[in-house]
Amino acid sequence: MILTIHRYVVARVPRYSVSHDSQKTWLLHVYGVQEEDRGYYMCQVNTNPMISQVGYLQVVVPPNIIDEESTQSSVAVREQQNITLTCKAEGFPRPKITWRREDGQSIGIDKRKKGKQTVFFSFRFRTINF
Repeated sequence: MILTIHRYVVARVPRYSVSHDSQKTWLLHVYGVQEEDRGYYMCQVNTNPMISQVGYLQVVVPPNIIDEESTQSSVAVREQQNITLTCKAEGFPRPKITWRREDGQSIGIDKRKKGKQTVFFSFRFRTINF
């Protein structure tokens, strides 16, 4: 998709603008960068032969725990019952999720599922004492 030609923004996206500080330096401005802006951008000079320079825009999305799909912060269960605690997080690059107990004891993880940019972890306790 052509975004600009000289100073004119062709793409009808108000978040793009072009400026230049001299006849040799042109700047593409992207305001309010979003995850979907990730990708390759090319500056093309229409000479004979045509020359261009390509750059990749990497958009970093901070990790975030999705509260409505994660286990509540306090859960009660009877001894000898099983429980599954869920932590769902998203971000780019994919966040690394680790489970730990407050007292430092290790936790054995039974199952690990990965989504595209969402990581799911669940585990089962044999016994939880409250």
